[in-house]
Formats: sequence, structure tokens, C-alpha cells
Amino acid sequence: MITNPGGGGSNLWTYILGGNLHLSVTMTFLSTLAAFAMMPFWTMTLGRLIFAEGHIVVPYRNIATLAGGLVIPLMVGLLIRRLFPRVADCLAKALKPLAGIFICVIVVFGIYANLYMLQLLDTMVLLSATCLVLLGYAFGGMAAALMRQSWPDALTIAVETGIQNTGIAIFILRVTLEQPEADINTVVPVAVAIMTPVPLFILWVLQKCVLSRFGICVVKNAEEKICPVACIEEGHQQHNSASVEKLLPNNNDMPVNWQFSTLNNVTTVQPKIRIDEIRGRRVAIFDKEHKRQQALIPRLEKIEVIYEGLNDEKITLIMNKGVSTPYNCAQHINEQLLKRSVVAEVNGEIWDMHRPIPTDCTLKLLHMKPEDLHQATLVNKAFWRSCSFLLGAVVEGAFQDEISVCLHSFPPANVRSGSFVYDIQLNLNDWVPSQNDLRQIAASFQKFVRQDHIFQRLDVDSSVALKMFEDNAFKTEQIPHIATKSSTGRSITVYRVGDHIDISRGPMIASSSLVGRCSIAAIHKLNSKLYRFQGVALPSEIHINHFAFGILESRARKLNPARTPELKSNS
Repeated sequence: MITNPGGGGSNLWTYILGGNLHLSVTMTFLSTLAAFAMMPFWTMTLGRLIFAEGHIVVPYRNIATLAGGLVIPLMVGLLIRRLFPRVADCLAKALKPLAGIFICVIVVFGIYANLYMLQLLDTMVLLSATCLVLLGYAFGGMAAALMRQSWPDALTIAVETGIQNTGIAIFILRVTLEQPEADINTVVPVAVAIMTPVPLFILWVLQKCVLSRFGICVVKNAEEKICPVACIEEGHQQHNSASVEKLLPNNNDMPVNWQFSTLNNVTTVQPKIRIDEIRGRRVAIFDKEHKRQQALIPRLEKIEVIYEGLNDEKITLIMNKGVSTPYNCAQHINEQLLKRSVVAEVNGEIWDMHRPIPTDCTLKLLHMKPEDLHQATLVNKAFWRSCSFLLGAVVEGAFQDEISVCLHSFPPANVRSGSFVYDIQLNLNDWVPSQNDLRQIAASFQKFVRQDHIFQRLDVDSSVALKMFEDNAFKTEQIPHIATKSSTGRSITVYRVGDHIDISRGPMIASSSLVGRCSIAAIHKLNSKLYRFQGVALPSEIHINHFAFGILESRARKLNPARTPELKSNS
């Protein structure tokens, strides 16, 4: 049993219980490949001691069939997802009930086919089989816990460790031993097959019928890797917390949002326009202005860009004036530099990777681990500022339409404060976010940044900016003041990420995918309706252990000392 590969049932149970299906399929496939080597190893060592007089046959054909049974359906599923996404969505909705029916069919027909063996079962065999199954789940779960894996991953590892392909063990016993010894010894793997789903079924019943009564349920989507979240049934209330009732995705670019706790004593005002309509209008204005500015370039002129790399390396590039960006320059140098570059330095000025270069210049491309202290400070500020921008993008699109969300501003990047921040007005009274609420927002944030959105910069006239943000009273107040501080006295810098547009002087990092591990540490109420959302994140190329990241999270929970904005308008 130990050398048997993981059974296909482990994938079904992982999906039903809310584990990580991707990890489950990977572990099953790897254990199947390992069986080609582990089974012969067992037959030449311990197997000879147990079956001294028998000839052990390793079922290579069965193992290969199992491996093919994993790979071929996966390839078919990927093709359906790519070519027929709507069909894939419909099939995904039917997957869980079909998985439950399939498990029931396997159990019923398995018992029926081996009904004659039930007469050979005794208390000792059932007890041994139960202990074997429970020890498998326990060892897998404890190993995952020691490695500080998330709940979905730990559950998946436990399931994959506990479930084995008993069919292969039965096959080996039947072809190795003569009757009646074959049937007698086959009783053990049959008992294991019978007892394997029992603990998992009990866990499923606990999830559905018991934990939900106490306001706890596991995630519904295993692939999202989200920790258990609060889920209150209709008619029940969460003590000392008025939380947002439901988060819904507003468009395909934004992350899938999750269910918060119920609303208690919350006043809601229906916005005049849905957030997706607001964003659509802003994007249309942005695109129109961008095309207008591009049309002002009469003809392409060449500029000389001298790239200064490590060890006094210098590369001269001939690029297009007002069109080529530092990102384009990196494309001409090497792929590793392209992937690592966070921001650029153009003639000594910190510069966005996707901002066109207007004249001849010297160019440096900065990554997240620069040796120069001054450059490191600039890079860290750009990263922190970008995280605040992304936080606003996620929160603005997270709530239902009846919850009014109005982005106010985010303070200047201050890495020493321990958290990136966005101040947001919500028309919610006495909302006390729970830890599960914070995890849900963090999960949406994580999913959004993984979509690899670039930060697209555009300098616009203040009149264009006022039209773009006419639905946001705070932004319309801020725009004239910000414009007066620009070089022209009328310019506003806006950035676009996906379909989200906001105001910032920048610069920003090259892409959202440069953000790695993140956490939404706290949401502090500043006044009657203004909330300060605070988070902490690491660059994607920097990894630290769970304990060290926990220290950063604890620090980020403290109220950020940035100035509290004064509310002069009601959105």
C-alpha cells in the first residue's frame, strides 16, 4: 500500500472539501511516476521477505494507464478552457455534484463487487485498516502544518497522503498468490478502500452542517488558495461586527470577490452609476486622450539612449523619440534584465518603465535589490506607492452596487511606516471588519496582481482629469490644487492598471506581477465614513519565512501615522 500511487479519488475529495486541486493532481501524477521505481524497489527488498515463495508481478501497464488517465483528461480540459471558455464555465459548475455522484457510485459498486469478502472481515482487520487510513491523513496534515502551508494546501497534502490506489495492491495480490490465499490477503486493501472515504465524509458533514452554524465555512474555490472565511447563514448575526454582505466581481479584469459577513445597522445609498460603468467611461476618456497625444507626433525621430549597466557596461541604443520606453530598451538588451527591472533612471531622474523617453539620455534599469542606498530608497517608494494604487483598484471594485465606495487618496509612500495605505469612504456605519474580511480582500489583491497588469502613465490637462473623475467629489477637489504644482500649472498625471484609473505623481513599478506575497493587515475607521485600508507586501523576487512575515504583518496593523485627510465634500 505504501508504494502505491495516489488514487484518482483523492482529486475528487480535494475538490469537494475545498482543497488545492492543482496541487492534488500534481501530487497524484508525481506519485504515479514514482511508483515505476518504488514498486520494483519494494519487491527486491521487503517483498522478498513477505512473499518468499511467490513471484511478484509489478503492474506497469496499470500504472501507465493511471498516468495516462490523469494527463489526457487534463489536456482535454485545458483545450476546452482555451477554445470554449463558456462551455468550461458550465462544466465547472457541474463538477462538484458530478464528483459526489461518482464517489457514491465507486463506493456502492466497490462494495457490491467485493461483497463476498465482507464475510472475511473481522474487527482486527477493520481496526488496522482504519488506523492505516487515519495515520496517512495525520502524517500528511502534520507535515504540511510543520511546513506552514495554508489550509487548502495542508488539506490537499493530507488527502493525497491518506488515499492510495488500492486497486493496484489488489491486482498484485491476485496475480502473485494462489487461491484461497489471494482472497484472504486481498481483504486488507479492500478494508482500506472501504474505510478511506469515511473520515473525509465526516469532515464534509462537519463543513456543511456543523461549522456553518457557528459562522465558519471553508472556501468554495480550491484554486484561489484562500483561508477559511466567515460565512453567516440567513437569519444569523455576527456579534460586534457589521460587515459587507456580499462582494461581487464587476468585470473580467478585476479579481473574483468573496462573501463578507452580514450587514447590521448599515446605511446604504444607491450610487447613480455602477462602478463598471464609471470605469468604462474613464477608460474611454483615457484612450481618446492617449490617441490624441500620439497623433501630435508628426513623424518618428531617432534618439540615442546610452544604457549603463553593471561593471561599467555601456550599450548604445537608437530608439524612437517620444515613443520608445525604458521597457522597450530592456527588450533590446536581454530577457533577464527585462523581467527584473522595476523602474528606470533617465538622466538621473526616476522614471516609469512604460513612460516614453523624450530626448537623448543615459539610462539605468533598477531592480528590487540595488546596491546603491539612494536607488534602493527610490525603488522601495515606487513599490510602496504602486501597492497603494493597486489596493484602491481592488477595494473600489469589491463591493456590491448598493455600497457606495469613493476613493479619497493615498499618502506619500513611507516605507518606515510599515504599511501601504489607501483612505476610502464607505457609506457603512459601525463596520468592524473581521480577520476573515481582511483575508478575502488580500486574496482578491493577490489574484489581481497575478494578472500582470502594466502601469500605463499619461499626463493630461486638468480639464480632462476633471471630466474623467467628475463622479468623485474628492478627486475633483484635489485636481486643481495638484495641477498648480505641476511644471505647466495645468497638468495632472494619471495611471491606468487594467480598467482602473487613478491620480498619482508616480513613478510606479513596471507591472503588478512584481508584487509577491501580500497581506491586508488592518482597516482603521478615521471618522464617520472614512476608512484607512492598510497592507504589507513583498516584491515577487524576495522571499522570507512565515515567522518573519508575521512580524511585518503585526507592525502593519498599527494605525499608519500619515495625515488624516479633511473631508470637505460628500460623495
